[in-house]
Amino acid sequence: MAPQGLPEEQLHRILQEIQTQAITAQRQLNMVRAQVASKDREKRMHALTLKQIDEEKDAIGLYRGVGKMFMMEDRDVLLKELHAKEKDAAEEISNLTKKQKFLEKQFSDSQAHLRDIFSGMDRQAASA
Repeated sequence: MAPQGLPEEQLHRILQEIQTQAITAQRQLNMVRAQVASKDREKRMHALTLKQIDEEKDAIGLYRGVGKMFMMEDRDVLLKELHAKEKDAAEEISNLTKKQKFLEKQFSDSQAHLRDIFSGMDRQAASA
């Protein structure tokens, strides 16, 4: 029985579309959550590195890993680069969080649509 006089075929197609949207949103949401976790780890790593560099004396040599070797780097250049990377990570986390909220809303809307359709079918079956 299709609610509100919808043909069975059309109802089936609508259900498939809503389920596809829900599955797609859930997959994207899982990917975004993983990206947020990764960027958060990256940001914490940069913050920890900055803290450790700040605790060291100015005269100590700082090195940057380049491939399989290390190159001595000027302290100011390294600090500037780490601050920039930390800021970029924070911005990416902010953007990913917005995307995460959108996908959560999209997923919950799809779930609500499915519940509405099935509850409508249950009511129609009960009244028939």
